[in-house]
Amino acid sequence: MNLHLVPNDPSKAVLMSDDGVVQYRITTRRKHLFCTPVCQIFRSPAPSRPPTEDRLVAEIEWKRWSHPIVRSDVFDGTMLEMEVREFLYKLGRKFSTTRYFLGSDDKEYCWKDIKGVAQILTARESKANVARFSYQTSRADHFPTQKRYFLQIEPTTLDIDMLVITFIIMEKRRREREAHPDGDEAPFESGFDGAVAA
Repeated sequence: MNLHLVPNDPSKAVLMSDDGVVQYRITTRRKHLFCTPVCQIFRSPAPSRPPTEDRLVAEIEWKRWSHPIVRSDVFDGTMLEMEVREFLYKLGRKFSTTRYFLGSDDKEYCWKDIKGVAQILTARESKANVARFSYQTSRADHFPTQKRYFLQIEPTTLDIDMLVITFIIMEKRRREREAHPDGDEAPFESGFDGAVAA
């Protein structure tokens, strides 16, 4: 299954299947001007239902002076809150960008940055690829050549909601590192479009 990131922005986009149906919607807003941004990930209902019936899958609060918080019910069916560093943890090297998490199927998974590919999710024990974020260049009849970014998901026992939550966190962080390679940006906040919630 492919989920296309449209537009190519993990903080404000939709994830669409190959047939153009929106599967997930990602928004980032602030409640007030001086509040930290909160990213919300919604799973879209069947195409015949209105978008107001989207189900909230997770909220990620990108705190400026402390570690981001994720709130979701994908962990055990009840709404839980935990720091992102506890959910997506490091093993091994101190400055590694690789992160691990315990999946909904009680297996450990690993997101890695792969140069020229972006992100790859593997099952830690079997080393099998579960998902890959990449792009392909396409040319439509009336448009110039464009890169189309997508998350390619292999058949898996991992809950797709959990896969999408971890992907959004990892891709946002990867882009922050690329935008500020010398580390002059606070590592906990960015990707905000400036909108303030009503």
